[in-house]
Amino acid sequence: MHFEQEFRKIADVDVTELRTLVNKITPEQWSEHNLRQEVFEVHSNTQTIPLIFDDDFRHRFQTVHSGFKSFNDLLIPIMDVVKNHFIKHTPATKGCRPNRVQNGYFVRIILVKLQANSKITPHVDHGYSLSRAHRIHLPIITNEKVEFTIDNKTKILAEGELVEINNRGTHSVNNLSNLTRTHIIFDFVIPDEIIEDPISGTLYA
Repeated sequence: MHFEQEFRKIADVDVTELRTLVNKITPEQWSEHNLRQEVFEVHSNTQTIPLIFDDDFRHRFQTVHSGFKSFNDLLIPIMDVVKNHFIKHTPATKGCRPNRVQNGYFVRIILVKLQANSKITPHVDHGYSLSRAHRIHLPIITNEKVEFTIDNKTKILAEGELVEINNRGTHSVNNLSNLTRTHIIFDFVIPDEIIEDPISGTLYA
């Protein structure tokens, strides 16, 4: 979703237990789901584990995968942090309908690992849902040599730093280290939210 910044910090959260859980994921589990990296060339250096995800990138009626159960207890408090952030900073909605943030939902939650000494090349996220959802990154395993760039602004995202990114800007990631980088990505939808998109004009979530 477009907003008038490149990065927007939501909160700092403790990812100690999440990191322990991620470190237990086997290479075979990381290799089970390969659609994202095969369909999208920019993600060819990544591996993905879907927790809430659909191959057609639908905007409603999302599928919760079995892997979500393993992370459920640790993710629910973080999901609450996201929702509470938008309750405090309620966006404009179509017809000013009430309770839209309370009715918000996570249409996608995925674990993404970027290989050492590799890149996610510059791109813009397109499609109905990706342009209407708040895309939020949570670094679980990272280091100071991983650079995240949006529209020529580069940041080093720290472990536990919950940050919304403007995925309608040109963005890329450069892992200059000898270590893999792992993020959890949340796509949060606020029904009827009004989005002034620089590519498509006025959109409604």
